[in-house]
Amino acid sequence: MRNAALFAATAISLFGCADGGDSEDPEDSIFVDDGKADDFFSTSAQEYILQGTTSVTLDAAMASRPAAERLAAAKTLISQKHIALAWFITQYLVDKEHDATNAEFGGMGGMAKAGGYEDLEIRERADKITFDFKFKQLAAGGKNLMSKLPVRIAGGLQVFDLEVGKPTNAELGMLETNSEWYRSAPWTSWNPATVPADKKETLTFQISKERASVDGFFDMARLTADGKLDIDVYFGWDYHSDYHIKHSKAFFTWLKAQGFTAPVANWDALTHTAAPFKRTVKADTRDISVEVRMFYGKPGTAVDPDTDAGGKILEDLAMGSLAQKDVIAYSGHSGPFYGFAIANWKKTSEGDLDDADIRLAPMPRDRYQVVLAEGCDTYQMGAAFKENPNKLGRNIDVITTTSFSDATSPAAVQDFIAALIARDTTGRLRPQPVSTLLTKLDSESFSFTTLYGMHGIDDNPKLVPFAKTQNFGKVCTANADCGGPGNLCVGATGAKKCTAACADTSGCGTGYTCKAVASSSTNTIYGRACAKTN
Repeated sequence: MRNAALFAATAISLFGCADGGDSEDPEDSIFVDDGKADDFFSTSAQEYILQGTTSVTLDAAMASRPAAERLAAAKTLISQKHIALAWFITQYLVDKEHDATNAEFGGMGGMAKAGGYEDLEIRERADKITFDFKFKQLAAGGKNLMSKLPVRIAGGLQVFDLEVGKPTNAELGMLETNSEWYRSAPWTSWNPATVPADKKETLTFQISKERASVDGFFDMARLTADGKLDIDVYFGWDYHSDYHIKHSKAFFTWLKAQGFTAPVANWDALTHTAAPFKRTVKADTRDISVEVRMFYGKPGTAVDPDTDAGGKILEDLAMGSLAQKDVIAYSGHSGPFYGFAIANWKKTSEGDLDDADIRLAPMPRDRYQVVLAEGCDTYQMGAAFKENPNKLGRNIDVITTTSFSDATSPAAVQDFIAALIARDTTGRLRPQPVSTLLTKLDSESFSFTTLYGMHGIDDNPKLVPFAKTQNFGKVCTANADCGGPGNLCVGATGAKKCTAACADTSGCGTGYTCKAVASSSTNTIYGRACAKTN
């Protein structure tokens, strides 16, 4: 198992084939009234708001310092305590391996969103060193998370109690990457049942559901605007069964089966300096070059994962990918407050990208990018990417997990790339709703409840990219009358008219709503399209 919320995603759209192969929108589409058909809706995870009250206490010598200095010191300590709260919340919620020392503590398939917090109403006590504050943090888990927690009603609110640790002020300040205070006992693998009373406290957390986001499309128009879609894939070092080797071999074969031209004759000849795999697809009316590079720690080469030098090259390559590429996919070990482990962390400290590294990565400010964080418990990586100063919550989509993922197959990476290059029967890109991919990823997590989701979806297109809105309402007989893939000829009352696939009404424009569409011959809903409201 790979130890690493999911914004809600719907799943009634079946556009495109899972393997990136050919598919066609039906020619006998009709609008379907809400509640009258097989409108399956899937939301595998939910974000939750956790709120409560706690305090920090400055060193006694601070009592004689000016009020502004005391407040500044308190705010620093409060930010550090937020990290501690996120750590202990995650230690409670996250699924554990059966042999973990705290395997019996919690384990509800959830995580706190490191960085997703705020403090409110900071108040200094009369002693001039103790500051009370209200905190708010985000966490994610399954839709049934609250039913798994020991929730009770207090003052009309749903709350639960949790014993969290009490690191000293000096410990809270120990945040150097890989040497953070929470990497040491008794804080790591937190289990309050084994910790003395003076090292823990009980806090009451109010819990409520966060507003759910709506579905959207990957913005394929922006990803392909320069005539190229470049994708870099990283397989992280694996101690179970050398999956970084096995998956890279399988992925090599899969790419060739998808019509990509390999840069070398076989996997054995592939190096980290090799040219990309290439194939051409049509995006709207233009030919687009899709280029895929693959990286992994290859023993006995310059990128040997057991060496400092090899790990450093792999780490630098990953930083270069984040700085230059449209799409970056990682598949390997991860975990709470960790990131991407590309090299062998048992032998070298090089070759890893932690959340702190991601927040400082040289990512492009105005370029839209998509990241797959495939591993166990990668949910916190979403916040790290969004908080990168060159992103600040924009131009970035990050797919993460909130529980274990399956290390035995490269299927998640293949499904991800297949969704990005899904095509119709003529080889033209047919942009997919994000929900289609998330649902497939969840369904193929056979042994675990992985709970895939995507951060950053709120600003994604709600209308299919390449939509020809100028044709809306035009009388038609076939989808081709309305434009390229995703532009549909749908029957309602009277003649069939042009429209386009949508993920939410907000993408359709005034006078239209996003409504289910089905094939009239099979009575099967296959997606949604903009329908005139009058």
